[in-house]
Amino acid sequence: MFELPARMTQLQENIRAGHVSAQDALLAQVKRGQSLNAKFPCVVAELPLASHHNGPLAGIALAHKDIFQLNDRAPGCGVGMGLKHEGMAPATAISVLQQAGASQWATLVMAPHACGATSQNTHFSRCINPTDAGAAVGGSSSGSAVAVAAGMTYAALGTDTGGSVRIPAATCGLIGLKTTHGAISNLGCAPLAPSLDSVGILSRFPQDAREIWAALCPHMPRLTSQPSINCQLWLPKKGVTPLVAQAVRTWTAQLDARVNDIHMDESFDLLNRHAQRVLFYETAQTHHVALKEGTAEPSVQAIGLLGLGLPQRWYEESMQFRAILLQDFVNQHFGEADFLITPSLADTVPDWQTVEIGHPTFDRTALFAMHRYMGFVNYLGLPSLNLPIGRDARGRAICVQVLGRPFAEHQLLNFAEHSPFVFWNPSTHA
Repeated sequence: MFELPARMTQLQENIRAGHVSAQDALLAQVKRGQSLNAKFPCVVAELPLASHHNGPLAGIALAHKDIFQLNDRAPGCGVGMGLKHEGMAPATAISVLQQAGASQWATLVMAPHACGATSQNTHFSRCINPTDAGAAVGGSSSGSAVAVAAGMTYAALGTDTGGSVRIPAATCGLIGLKTTHGAISNLGCAPLAPSLDSVGILSRFPQDAREIWAALCPHMPRLTSQPSINCQLWLPKKGVTPLVAQAVRTWTAQLDARVNDIHMDESFDLLNRHAQRVLFYETAQTHHVALKEGTAEPSVQAIGLLGLGLPQRWYEESMQFRAILLQDFVNQHFGEADFLITPSLADTVPDWQTVEIGHPTFDRTALFAMHRYMGFVNYLGLPSLNLPIGRDARGRAICVQVLGRPFAEHQLLNFAEHSPFVFWNPSTHA
């Protein structure tokens, strides 16, 4: 059997050079994914393997969050195994990847209805973090993070409504790209809060994420790296632990870039309130029937019930001011800079029991620290990249999120590719 390289881009080169056939490459990826799933169970269902068009992703077998419609299959959305649905067309994002040549061999577990900052889910086995079995796995794209970190797939699609790509990426030391809102169609993707929902990408290496992004949005130009980079850095005055703050400082000092400190605590608080309004209200609308009947999942109830009591005028106000606040934010906090850097998590990655609701050692503060700095980005609709920058004393990832201007995904991936820390060894599977 062909030995798979560490990066998807390396496998693509081998296929193009004729060193391995696309079919043999597909079979090798599926075999590896199946064997690893026994140790890191995150597969909902295996799919019939089918090769598609002879595009740039020919011979690549991917696995994705079980939130997307597939051919003749409705998604399980973290509460079931998915249902056969004759005549159902695949989600736009899945269809575009198929047209680029990619195959999908499995669907992956997720937090129920994409509502949850951790992998907690009573319907499936507990997600195990491949980087540290005792560490939490973020949600809601939990299975996508586990599968990529374990090496079961080179990349996986997730969705991000309030950090659901970036949080699992941060807990597993991955690249997690939250795309510009609306850049990738959500058609065929089960909604949570449509005004915030974005399709995103998880991978171990930025080069692999770029190939997926380029296939999803081929019209976006692949801009080359700029000779000099300007970054703004926001380390909140309260909330971020000294260990995380010091790791961010150490990393930014190594950047080949100008880094300027900014203060945006007041802006953050305002934007966060607007983000919560939209999340609560739209979640309540999406799951209105289940909430009224008392059958909604606990995580959906937790925010959906708040949404049912939210005055509609508050929601309308938040939507009305959204574009204005985005422009003000870019003008005030980006200025002439290319990127805005913030911590991904307010603290280091916690033990899974610490953020498991109902567990004797559950700590609400630790759970809050996992999603504290995420939701305002979804309200603004900006692209954001989770990027591993170091490890704590236990070897768990410490990450930043890097915000870009609308549709700056290629620039974000360029930045990641030239950053001074690599969490994964590009020459091995580990």
